Amino acid sequence: MEKIRPGLRGVAERVARSINDTTLLGLGSGSTVAGLLEELSPLLAKKGVSVSGVPTSTQIEMVATKNGISIVPFMGSVDLVIDGADQVDSRLNLIKGGGGALLSEKVLMSSAKNVAVVAGEEKFAPKLCTGGVKVPVEVAPFARKSVKVKLSQLGGAPEERLLPKGYPYFTENGNVILDTSFAPIDEPAALEGRVKNLPGVVEVGIFTIKPITVYKVRESGKFEVLG
Repeated sequence: MEKIRPGLRGVAERVARSINDTTLLGLGSGSTVAGLLEELSPLLAKKGVSVSGVPTSTQIEMVATKNGISIVPFMGSVDLVIDGADQVDSRLNLIKGGGGALLSEKVLMSSAKNVAVVAGEEKFAPKLCTGGVKVPVEVAPFARKSVKVKLSQLGGAPEERLLPKGYPYFTENGNVILDTSFAPIDEPAALEGRVKNLPGVVEVGIFTIKPITVYKVRESGKFEVLG
């Protein structure tokens, strides 16, 4: 995230234009969102704007609170989601879930009036799963073995996510994650649907929700607006 930190200020300035006292934010998880909130907070304070947000993880709840954003429960919709991505393809489909919050992030993104995704230029590729990027699949613990078999039948190579000491990683929802390698994906929406329909799968880290606005941030500090 530090590589794109200079560009986050410019993105924050642009995003701040669309935020007022009535804006309810959906807050994705991860270091990019945390950095963006740190840049956004003083800009909103300067405007005299106080906003509320729905966090997707404990991590981002702590960051938001520290930066003056009031935390509220999710009541079914939000005005603007701010999020990052693990990979973005040429059609602005995403891989997300590296931080483990893919279920909450997809719920918020699918319930938002507007979506802003911020990613460094190194996260962009012609197709999802280029360069070995894996698709996180959130799975009920009971179904981990059967889902592994079925993901393999779909052409994937799933590996259960582990903590550094070798213990299973559990999401805040109590599920496990199978990080799954696929060949570069030609039809992300089709694969998203097939994986999501597997019994035991809670959510899949392929995001094909549209419309979205994607900010492609360069190390130079400049950024490009896509979508």
